[in-house]
Amino acid sequence: MEQKHVGTIVVTYNRKNLLKDCIEALLKQNYKKQEILIIDNASTDGTKEYIDNLIDNKKVFYFNTGANLGGAGGFNYGVREALKRNYDYVWLMDDDTIAKNNNALKSLVSKASYLKDDFSFLSSIAKWTDGKICKMNRQVTPPVLYGEPDLLANGLIPCLRGTFVGFFANMKIVRKVGLPIKEFFIYSDDMEYSQRLCSVKPAYVDTGSILLHKTKSNLGATANVAPAEKIHMSFYAHRNHEYNIRHYTDKRDRVLDYRNKYLFFIYIILRTAKDHKLKRCWYYTKGKIAGKFFNPKIEME
Repeated sequence: MEQKHVGTIVVTYNRKNLLKDCIEALLKQNYKKQEILIIDNASTDGTKEYIDNLIDNKKVFYFNTGANLGGAGGFNYGVREALKRNYDYVWLMDDDTIAKNNNALKSLVSKASYLKDDFSFLSSIAKWTDGKICKMNRQVTPPVLYGEPDLLANGLIPCLRGTFVGFFANMKIVRKVGLPIKEFFIYSDDMEYSQRLCSVKPAYVDTGSILLHKTKSNLGATANVAPAEKIHMSFYAHRNHEYNIRHYTDKRDRVLDYRNKYLFFIYIILRTAKDHKLKRCWYYTKGKIAGKFFNPKIEME
């Protein structure tokens, strides 16, 4: 297998303990032609000092963005740096992501070789701490999987959308579609980016690349399930989702979403949310309205 150069991008913010575990797992990967770019969103918990001994490793590079740019801004920053370094692939993940086995990256590179680079991105499988699939990182696959016996036999499942937890992107396609949208700040930036990449080449889930995503809970980010302390952050989830609806669904689906889904989701919040129901409705409504006018520019290199 030809040795391709991989840039692993880890975005972090005030989670030095998790970050250290993440880096240590990456350094144990069997695939050695890898450089690790730590994108620090101006952490205030002594992150850099805490991982200084790891940064001394010639394969680990540290960048401080100077401000909290959110996950979206951090990945925008990291992919821009990766383009300067001319990697063949980038592997994106959060700081609370742990490679469960030492072959997680090697599996992705092997699949890329099998596909002869005829793909836009590959997606690792993310599991939660209880061993079940992490709900925030479930890929979207086509409704019908047929005519792909060779792919399935080689551990590849066709994929339409993935998340930035084990997101292995082909840099040839990245150069065509540009950077992740930093204005998303957090949530759904990966949904948008994966759909943009998929418009050029197909994407796949690699069943041989397994990660552990150590989130505090195995819940989503929408207003009905967000933890009480993160209800305000659901604004970004719904605003950015609205952007994706406007840009990546056909007109009929868009109309159905605007007319029916809003009231239905308000009902879901009032019916299922355990606390702060009016507050949850407010941030959902605020996000939906903001999303109708949210039109950030896509940056190229």
